[in-house]
Amino acid sequence: MQGVVKVSSKGQIVLPAKLREKAAIKKGAFLIVNLVGDKVVIEPLNKPKKDNWQQILQETAGIWPDIDPGYVNELRLAAKKRLAENL
Repeated sequence: MQGVVKVSSKGQIVLPAKLREKAAIKKGAFLIVNLVGDKVVIEPLNKPKKDNWQQILQETAGIWPDIDPGYVNELRLAAKKRLAENL
């Protein structure tokens, strides 16, 4: 799922409602923003419970069929770094 957003003069964006609903992002939620290569990656700060991983994998399988393997590796490294910083 993707959407187009416009950046305001204050650097703000509005996430499309369908995207917020799908990602369970509620008003006042905190998000993590990472720059991975030349991509901006936004993720909810609250981490899913372990029992939700199966559902997450099923819902997201194949969403990036033509993704560059180098980009995937950058995402993995950024996630490992965040995990190490939070431990």
